[in-house]
Amino acid sequence: MPFERIWDASCPRVWSKWETNGQEWVVQDLEVGDFENAVNILLEEMCCDEVLCSVSNLQEDAESMAEMKKFWAACLAQRMSLGLYTWVNGVKTLAALNVCVASTGDDTVPETEIEGAAWKNVYMALDYIEKKKDPHEHTGLETMLHAFGLLVKRQFRGSKLGEKLLSAREPLCRFHGIKGTTTVFTGPASQKLATLAGFQEICEVTLKELAQSGLNYPSDENRSIKLMIKLYE
Repeated sequence: MPFERIWDASCPRVWSKWETNGQEWVVQDLEVGDFENAVNILLEEMCCDEVLCSVSNLQEDAESMAEMKKFWAACLAQRMSLGLYTWVNGVKTLAALNVCVASTGDDTVPETEIEGAAWKNVYMALDYIEKKKDPHEHTGLETMLHAFGLLVKRQFRGSKLGEKLLSAREPLCRFHGIKGTTTVFTGPASQKLATLAGFQEICEVTLKELAQSGLNYPSDENRSIKLMIKLYE
């Protein structure tokens, strides 16, 4: 059975909160009213900064940008994504987010068509590494929390907010009875961050291997993507 989030009066739930130098921060369920804003932030910043999107020149492909917008909107609709908020001049402000979906090995979430040459190039790289080492088969878990984008807005970078989002997956998963999370980390900084947060690498693929598989990537042995997992016993 596909996973379905029960969204009731207790939502959005808070998963973590702290204060630094008088600044209050909170990680919670991404507020429904912020879905459109979140997608726009991802399109503006992640499509430019993330390795696979950048190498694929995704922002120059209008069709791919439109299709990624649909994809992220479909992900957020499951209501399992995380939002990290702070207060700026008394206004609650989205500072960072992690697009998360719970899915089983048999279900594809979200069920959207992958269109646009650049977006297909990005998505097929993720698909390639997960077919090479299926995280569900590796862990024996039917349901896992997958993620399709972690972004800290540029003006809030440097405060280790990415690590806070990764750590917040644990209470989110435990509350829903999910015993593990998996993500393809595509750049050195995110891979290092994931390791610090307790993730373990189960598969690594170089851009050269992606190119040899028929995808449009440079034949670069020095850059790689890593499929990583973290289990919650």
